Amino acid sequence: MRRRLTLFIASLLALALVGGALATLPSAFTATTFVRATIGANKKHQGIKAYAGHVKLHTKGATDVTMQTITIAPGGSSGWHSHPGIVLVAVQSGALTRYDEHCRTTPYGAGSGFVEFGNHPALVRNNSGAPVVLYVTYISPKTATALRIDKPQPATCSAS
Repeated sequence: MRRRLTLFIASLLALALVGGALATLPSAFTATTFVRATIGANKKHQGIKAYAGHVKLHTKGATDVTMQTITIAPGGSSGWHSHPGIVLVAVQSGALTRYDEHCRTTPYGAGSGFVEFGNHPALVRNNSGAPVVLYVTYISPKTATALRIDKPQPATCSAS
């Protein structure tokens, strides 16, 4: 029994090391959190239900809202990642390119924005000669332990 347990633990450690080695990390990327708050956690309502015109927000359980400023230096990138919730990104200045898991690219410049969500890996890269400044709002479950989940580089895309 002891031998099986030792083998099982060794296997888990090996998988963790391989998984960690495959993850792509951010480079020349600085994130500054300026607020994090929990909403929708009272006894009567266990989530958020809000409707205004054509916008609808419906969550289950306590939800965290976090706001960051992210700066990406020229040539820098976010690394391949996903998020445990929904992320709203507004480009304040500069220009970047977003890559999806199939290596499709979408350019974004100052005054534009995009949404990231789900377990689909994405990468944003500053291919310009000037810094990119992003204002980012994360809407995630209170139970989430991180705002981003590092992912390995997809076999279908060579961007890093």
